[in-house]
Amino acid sequence: MTDLSKARPGRCTIGSIPGKLPSHMFRASSPLLPAVLLVAFGATSVAATRDSSSKQQVYKWTDEKGVVHYGDAVPPQYADQEKTVLNSQGVQVGTIPGKRTPEQLAAEAAKRAAEEHAQQTVAQARQRDQNLLATYLTVQEIETLRDRRADILDGQARVTSAYLEQLRSRQKQLEETVQKYRPYNTAPNAPVLPERLAEDLVRSTTDIATQERNLEVKQQELARLKAQFASDIARFRELKKIEADYTREAQPARNNP
Repeated sequence: MTDLSKARPGRCTIGSIPGKLPSHMFRASSPLLPAVLLVAFGATSVAATRDSSSKQQVYKWTDEKGVVHYGDAVPPQYADQEKTVLNSQGVQVGTIPGKRTPEQLAAEAAKRAAEEHAQQTVAQARQRDQNLLATYLTVQEIETLRDRRADILDGQARVTSAYLEQLRSRQKQLEETVQKYRPYNTAPNAPVLPERLAEDLVRSTTDIATQERNLEVKQQELARLKAQFASDIARFRELKKIEADYTREAQPARNNP
């Protein structure tokens, strides 16, 4: 970091009006920014520079030709560009965002969302590790809990499956019965299908569809449960290995102070 009050004039190119040095803008073609700023603000002494420039802000921007400019004010034609804010010592202290297109705004929002998601993922993984170590002492404890919960879901699935078989059997009987009536029976003297029988057949079909969905949900829950416990067991073993390795490495250090 360079103090402008101690800077010496360096080689640079300054855009100016003949006979007058503008205080609002100058162009730098060399990296000797502190020396340029010292001239631009008209400092006459080290003390005066420190006193007057301590509260001054300098802006840095780039024109359409790629030339970097510095000044205490930004020309209107560059107002929409991103600008860097420097303090009196030429150190960046902030950034003023430029005008963004809808595409740029969307990309920035997506980037922020991705970063937040990544942070949440890390935090959740850390919390999961803490919960595993605080809840279980051995892999056998995890397996016991897994089997207990799996038995509950498996029992619910068996009950649903048995009920589904009853519904299918009932539907088969109804389908055989309706064959005696029109429009299923095309005989001229076939009676019309009773309304109650038609309602029973529709209700049976609806109940079967509902229980099939219930059974599928139970099976999916059981699969997710087993997958989650398998992941927990694998991670628990990793954590215990890390813990054991750390203890083993720390033991010689305690024995050999």
